[in-house]
Amino acid sequence: MPTLPNIKCPSCGKSMGQVTVKTVPPANSYRDCLRRCRKCRIGATNAKNPAKVRFLRAETPPEAAAPEARKAQEPALPPEAASPEGPPAAGAEETPRPSEPTPEPPGGDPVK
Repeated sequence: MPTLPNIKCPSCGKSMGQVTVKTVPPANSYRDCLRRCRKCRIGATNAKNPAKVRFLRAETPPEAAAPEARKAQEPALPPEAASPEGPPAAGAEETPRPSEPTPEPPGGDPVK
């Protein structure tokens, strides 16, 4: 029985594992690859010689393959924290919102 050697994913470095099979079919697409990185959706062709292995991407990128998984990884923001303008620019000070009181400087009268 032929054994395909362990190969590391070129994207994340995770092991794709060693595979032992009765027959080694040719791999012309990701679906045909016996060694795959499911996270990156990259497959290693079924060459026995590691020097001849080529890497094939799946037809759909990882983002399009699992949009609900990507949403689960994003931190949930409370509705008041979400800003339609996006995050403030680096170094920019936040302006108080109209509903928030203007902060007073220490020791006295508000600055006008």
